[in-house]
Amino acid sequence: MNFPWFALILNFVLLAAAILICNALNNARREPVWNGALFFLCFCVLAMVLDFALTFVFASATTTDKERYIDLSSLSACGERVIAYAIPCVVAAVLALRFRSRDRAHEAPSVMIQTSEYTQSELRY
Repeated sequence: MNFPWFALILNFVLLAAAILICNALNNARREPVWNGALFFLCFCVLAMVLDFALTFVFASATTTDKERYIDLSSLSACGERVIAYAIPCVVAAVLALRFRSRDRAHEAPSVMIQTSEYTQSELRY
């Protein structure tokens, strides 16, 4: 089993692109709405599910067709793809949690204005 350097680097480039695009959208709206790491994580999980489905389709091919798809349907090829998906998924999950906690910390506190001794008004800016 070879280590999937190309697939791993490509997944990290896609993660960086998702984060960059979502940060640009957040800066345009001036509020943190989009979490690029979470989007990448969702798309990566979807890609893993579809990849495993195709792996089982290729593995169940007839013997004459199976020889053409042996590189895609073998357990070692599946293991390489799992590594190429899992490492960026773990990094994306950590970044998504970090971005979420950072966005919650940047919420502007409300300003309390005391109008009388008995009431307080809250003004959000």
